[in-house]
Amino acid sequence: MTLGLAQGLLRADPDAAAELLAEARAGTKAALEDLRSVMQSVHPSVLADRGLPGAVQALALDLALPVDVHVDLPGTAPPAIESAVYFAVAEALANVVKHANAEHAAVELSHRDGRLTAVVTDDGVGGATLGTGSGLPGVARRLEAFDGIIRVTSPPGGPTSILLEVPCELSSPRTSPYSATA
Repeated sequence: MTLGLAQGLLRADPDAAAELLAEARAGTKAALEDLRSVMQSVHPSVLADRGLPGAVQALALDLALPVDVHVDLPGTAPPAIESAVYFAVAEALANVVKHANAEHAAVELSHRDGRLTAVVTDDGVGGATLGTGSGLPGVARRLEAFDGIIRVTSPPGGPTSILLEVPCELSSPRTSPYSATA
């Protein structure tokens, strides 16, 4: 509605139109922040059912190329962090399929020194960067909400390695077949 009002005032009162546009922009920015907050709290059912190792294994099985999944997690991360890492790994694997022209990929999940780490690698063409598109920058924003980081190493010609790291403590291990190397 605000944009419609601004459009109507554009010729008659440009200053009023500019104020309405600024108001609409602020409202849109607030809505996007709210949406990000909601998305960070989303916990896919596969995580509740299988935990992070099983959920990542399920992602790997759905891809059109072989993906090795190695897990060294002596416990369970808080649900919000599991969700953030799950979505980050999903985006990295989606990029492998879309852009890497890879024949093979791997995911390693581990926890050391109070940090949950996921490393996604592929043998593709390389050239991935954080500065392009919306996928990897979105992953960076999701991880930053938990003081996490993403590092992309992807020289032209490959291979690509994406490090995802979030500080957290783990609770006791799940009693699941997915808590060991998958």
